[in-house]
Amino acid sequence: MKRYRAIGRAQAGVTLVELMVAMAIGLIVVAGLAMMFANSSQAGRELDNTSRQIENGRYAVDFLSQEMAAAGFYGDVPYAGGVYTQPNPCATTLDQLGWDDASKKRPDPIEGKAAGAMAGVTCASNPSASSSAVVLRRLDTNTTAQASVVDSAAVAYVQTSQCNNDLASTVFVASTQKGAFTLRNLSCSGPGDVRRYLSRIYYVAKCNECSGAGADTVPTLKRAELAGDKVVVTPLAVGIEHIALEYGFDTNNDGSPDVYRTGLSGVAGAADNAWANVVTARVYVLARTADEEHAYTDTKRYVMGLEGTLGPYNDKYKRKVFVATAKLQNVAGPREN
Repeated sequence: MKRYRAIGRAQAGVTLVELMVAMAIGLIVVAGLAMMFANSSQAGRELDNTSRQIENGRYAVDFLSQEMAAAGFYGDVPYAGGVYTQPNPCATTLDQLGWDDASKKRPDPIEGKAAGAMAGVTCASNPSASSSAVVLRRLDTNTTAQASVVDSAAVAYVQTSQCNNDLASTVFVASTQKGAFTLRNLSCSGPGDVRRYLSRIYYVAKCNECSGAGADTVPTLKRAELAGDKVVVTPLAVGIEHIALEYGFDTNNDGSPDVYRTGLSGVAGAADNAWANVVTARVYVLARTADEEHAYTDTKRYVMGLEGTLGPYNDKYKRKVFVATAKLQNVAGPREN
């Protein structure tokens, strides 16, 4: 029997040309994948940057409006016959805080600070020279048991009387000493409410971390708060570049705003020349991204109410304005009755 052997084509390696073509195709694919990954990463960073901007802006405007709404909460301190004072925002000792039971004095619930005025508020570190600020004062909404008050020269408390048998001339007591709180509750069987006094300055700082190896230039909303015999500064929201405030003054004592201003009118004796007559406040918050955006230039203008417009900045930060209005119920409420 004849045997037939299959004759096949001999196998050979790829040619240099084929190898170079394959390598070129591979490099194109790798470059495409790298570009897609880079674009995806960049888009992710920009989305995160914008998300944090929006979150911080909303938080800042909500927080400020809630704090302004609570301003002037003085517990059961009678509104009628009260005399309002304007203490130094950086005051730390009892005699400087604006309280005096004999003359029924209490501090202004709200006090605005125009752009540039924060330079004189030495307890608020690194303030922005271009942004407004606001001082808010009230009592703690939580009461402190009289027995829990620690005698000191630092922490100020206010006690109110609800007992008809207490002296009519002493409707509240402001003190740092437990023994001074002798006013009684409604049933006259125990001590009246004792509440810690709170004084807070909200302002824009030029930096979040302002010293040390991690120092930056990210504008930040901060709070300078009375804490005993000192003022403590706390960052609240990064990327807050500017705040502007409009104050609604009640000029006819009915609890409703009659005129909005960015500050006092300057007219001696006028109702809109006293912070005690502010019944509403509108806050504008300009929030920017913490990091620059790729291939972006900010050419927009931003409306900040009566304060006017800001921009264009012509830089690579994205910005957005957030607005809220708060009613100072503790000031407006008693006037509405």
